[in-house]
Amino acid sequence: MSRLLEALEKWLGRPGRGPKVKVPLYKLVLLMRVVGSEGPIGRYLLVDKVRLGEGVVKSMLSTLAKRGFLETRRGRGCTLTPEGHRELDELLHTYGVAGLELLTPPHLGMGAFEVAVHVKGAASKVRLGVEQRDEAIKAGARGALTLVFKGGRLLVPGVEEPLEGLSPRLASLLQGLFNLEEGDVVVVCSSDERWRAEEAALATALSLVGLG
Repeated sequence: MSRLLEALEKWLGRPGRGPKVKVPLYKLVLLMRVVGSEGPIGRYLLVDKVRLGEGVVKSMLSTLAKRGFLETRRGRGCTLTPEGHRELDELLHTYGVAGLELLTPPHLGMGAFEVAVHVKGAASKVRLGVEQRDEAIKAGARGALTLVFKGGRLLVPGVEEPLEGLSPRLASLLQGLFNLEEGDVVVVCSSDERWRAEEAALATALSLVGLG
């Protein structure tokens, strides 16, 4: 088990451990991502961005600080330490999340912000992309586009239509951002809030590998 998961396992709902508040894994990852991107960040602003209770966030931050994954300074907020960055990257890599990128400008027209997530070798888990869209919407997105990489091209599942025929710029952008290999999946999630789009992307990616 990764050191980061070990530190946060009491919130993952494992029997006989810690508080009775169960937090999805994607929320724990999101918290680390927000701190890593926007730190130093105060607790109250973090609560708003990750949409978790203040008590839960305060307890998580305390645990993460004790383990050396983040640093807190009174009056300034918290920042992710180099060790925190390494552990977060390792955790994402373990679950096949090879990349998360904010797309600027957005391409789908469903929200002001779009985040694309690259999941290694998950194409066999995708049928029509409807399940991934529903997972994204459940996590707060306004919509999502699921793509599978086959034969050197990004395809819309079900109809197997190449993305380059629908949106050449988006196809070129995604293939430039990610090191795609046969059988990989890319999901683009849209929202009017930046971190809501990333939360949806994380939730969708982890659902592809059987986690939440």
